[in-house]
Amino acid sequence: MNLYRTAGLALALLCISTSATAAASKFALEYRVERAATARLSVATCLDTAKRASTAIGYQPAVENHYPGQLAVFASGPAAGGSSLTVYCIAVDQKTAFVVQAIDYSRPNSPAAARVADRVHSALMAAAGGRVAGK
Repeated sequence: MNLYRTAGLALALLCISTSATAAASKFALEYRVERAATARLSVATCLDTAKRASTAIGYQPAVENHYPGQLAVFASGPAAGGSSLTVYCIAVDQKTAFVVQAIDYSRPNSPAAARVADRVHSALMAAAGGRVAGK
């Protein structure tokens, strides 16, 4: 059953990224995707790290959904709007996959989206001990 949920989420992410690619000329979209051993980074730790990293860049929480041990989704953005950050933490086998999605709605090719994605990705990598699965 967990495999079906994970596959469904992956399909949803693919659909979102396909739609975003079509509209990429209107805004900047950045993704960072990694996986780490669950022993190093649990879904709960991934969520907590994403929340702390988001707060550290001045973003305010908007949405948080947590299905313990399976999936966590966290979305935030600046109080003034114009940007968003969404982090997905997904349990797969003995790994936690994480997807960091940063969007700057103000202009295409904005370096701001890349900076946000990089900072949150770096925080998640540090929480995982700097090691990703399979590397």
